[in-house]
Amino acid sequence: MPLSDIRLARIQRASAWLHLVLTALLPGIPLLLALGWALIPDAQLGDSLGLKMMPGAQPGPLTLLDRTMGFGASLLLPTGVILYGVWHLRALFGLYARGIILGPDNAERLRALAMTLILWVPAQMLGDIVVSLAMSLDNAVGERFVAISLSSNDVAIALVGAVALVISWVMVEAARAAEDSASIV
Repeated sequence: MPLSDIRLARIQRASAWLHLVLTALLPGIPLLLALGWALIPDAQLGDSLGLKMMPGAQPGPLTLLDRTMGFGASLLLPTGVILYGVWHLRALFGLYARGIILGPDNAERLRALAMTLILWVPAQMLGDIVVSLAMSLDNAVGERFVAISLSSNDVAIALVGAVALVISWVMVEAARAAEDSASIV
C-alpha cells in the first residue's frame, strides 16, 4: 500500500471509532444528566451542575417538580445545543470513516459545529438562569435567586467557534474550486 493509502486507512479507523463513541454519547449525555438531577443531593446540586451560587443563595429542598423543571431546562438549553454539536461531529467522523476527507458536506458539518460552539455560550447562560429559578422556586419570597455567569472559558469557546466558522467557509470555497478544476479536465 502506498503511504497515502496507509494514512487514509489510519484516518478511517480512528474516525470510525470516534463515530461509535459519539453515537453512544447521543443518548448517554441526556441519561447522565437525568441521573445527576435524580441522584445528586440537594445541597450539592448547584455545584455539581456548575452553577456559580452567590454566598447565601442556596436552593431549599428540591421537589420532584423542581428537579424535573431543572432537568428540562438543562436538557433543552445548554445540553440541547451540545447534542446538536455531537450529532454533526458524529456525521463528520462518519464521512471521514467512509474516506470522504474534503468536500461540501464536511464543510457544512464543520460549520454546524462552529455554530454550536458559538451558540453554546448564550444557551449556557440562559440555562443557568432557568435552572437557578427552578432550584429556588419553592424558596420564600426574597430568597429566590437567579444565577448567571460568563467566564473566560466561555469566551474562549466562542472564539474557537468563530475560528472554526471561518475555516468552514474556506473549506466550502476549496471544495468549489476543486469541483471547478475537475469539470474543466
